[in-house]
This record gives sequence, structure tokens and C-alpha cells, in this order.
Amino acid sequence: MSKRLPTEFAINMNLEKMIILQQPELKLVSEFNYFDKNSPCHIYFICKKPRLTIIPEKFEATEEYIKMTFGVNRKGKIEEIEYKFANNFDTEDIEIISEYPFNIFQLKSKGEQLVDAKVSPFLQTLVSGDFLNLEVLYIGQSYGVDGARTAPDRLVSHSTLQGIYAEAIINNPDSEIYLALASFAQINLMMMDGRTKFSTEELLEDDIRRKKVSERLNWGGINEQQKINFTEAALIRYFQPKYNKIYKDTFPNPAHSTYSECYELDINAVCIELQTYEMINCCFYSDEVKPAPWNMHHFLLNSEEERKSMFEII
Repeated sequence: MSKRLPTEFAINMNLEKMIILQQPELKLVSEFNYFDKNSPCHIYFICKKPRLTIIPEKFEATEEYIKMTFGVNRKGKIEEIEYKFANNFDTEDIEIISEYPFNIFQLKSKGEQLVDAKVSPFLQTLVSGDFLNLEVLYIGQSYGVDGARTAPDRLVSHSTLQGIYAEAIINNPDSEIYLALASFAQINLMMMDGRTKFSTEELLEDDIRRKKVSERLNWGGINEQQKINFTEAALIRYFQPKYNKIYKDTFPNPAHSTYSECYELDINAVCIELQTYEMINCCFYSDEVKPAPWNMHHFLLNSEEERKSMFEII
């Protein structure tokens, strides 16, 4: 029969920071100092979303508002979406300048540049819509000696990324490829079972174990490489990205030495949690996961036949 220990532990890897960009912008990441030694970026997502363009001939400016029309490419069919923004430029003498492929535009007034923007980031900042959602194609990690090599460093010359770009251009001409760089923070969860009857010996053994695991999780810490490994594996198992091969069906597995510390500590579960809508104004999804502003899932490190989940209250 499956069992539950008097005290159970789980590790929740919570999305702490995320930035979305395209490959040519990778070299600029370090300049913004968005990621630092306390929240390094070692996990990245390769994603796609509909190609967004502006329709310059439908631009209109009045004293009260600026009307802009954008095109959303959905498998070759252009869906037009119109937005009105408050005109804060104190003039209606505004012209729009955009050339093919109409993914960049400028607003000018009497030769003075008012706005210079790429369509997709512009909309990502100001509006909401399903066309901003990101489909996860691939999840990877980067970790060098002493953690020195971060995801932005690796992606500058990443063979898998180049391959996905090439295939996406051929198979998905209506889409754009984006990178989501992420930092995850570890949150330790503990549950104490006050309902199940345990023997005195079991409680004494658990007391020793509880102190050992608590000290390791809260003070000693899990090896950084192992933490990145099981975070990547859990995300791959959850999203099932089409370009990933390993971990799609084999996580968790006690035979995997890359996150063996979880089994050594007898952790009950590993969880992943992403609140992307609040952070970058979009939902993540895949063929297996529907678009959602908040994604959370836990993986039991032992089979349900061997061990009860700590998340089963009854």
C-alpha cells in the first residue's frame, strides 16, 4: 500500500523574472542588468506567435486620439484589429512611416520623431489579446563552470535555435520566433500529517529526517546544476514542446542522476509555477497545455502506489 511520512517536503520552482525578445537583441540583455547573481537566467523557452504588422494606410490622428490598425497573420489570413490611443502629443499633424514587411513603424510630426517601435513589443506593452500568446516550441538550459554561462550567452550561437528558426520560417511563415528568458526562485513546501496514526518509532525517525531535510533545503541548498536540471525536466514534461526529445515521458525517474539529490533527500514532489500574464502580458501554451495566465503543476517523485501525494488532503 502507498504510504505517507509524518512530514513531507516539496520544492516549488516559481517563475521570478522573465523577458521576451528576439535573437538579435540577446547581446543587449546584459546591458539592462535585468538578471543578476541572485536571479540568474539559466532556463529559456523558444516560442512562436502570429506575425504582427501595422497597416499604415488606415492610420488616423485627431486632437483626441490616434487610431492604428494592425494585422494578425493567422495561417495566411490577415485579421485586422483596430485600436484607439489617447493623443498626448498636443498635435494632430502626425504621419506614420512604415515599409515592408510593416513590422516596424515611426510616428513623426513636422520632421520630429515621436515614436519608433517594433509592432509586436509595442502591442505587448499596451494591449491584450490571444495573438500575444506564446506557443512553447522548445525548452532548454545553460549552465557553465560555476554557473558563469547563462542562457543569453548560449543563445547567441545556439544550434537548436538556428534549426528551429530555419524550420519555422519554412513551415510557419505566418509566425515570428521569440525567446523567453527566465529565472526561477525556489520555494520550499512542507506538510505535517496530523491525522494519520504513526508509531512512536516512526515519529522519532521522522523528527531526525525533518531536521535534516529542512536544514538542507533552507540553509545548505540543493546543488545549482541539479536544481536547473529538474526545473528544465519538469517544464518539458508539462508543456511537451515539439522540439524537445528527452524528459517528455521520462520525468521524474530515480535513475536520472542529474537530479538525484531530490531522491537522496526523499522529497515528495517537484512543482513548477509560472504567472506569465502578470509579468509579460501573455499566456504560454502548447499542443498539450491550453493558454492560461497561470500554470502550475506538481510531479510526484515516487509512484502513487509507493507514496501518497502530500497534496492529497483526504
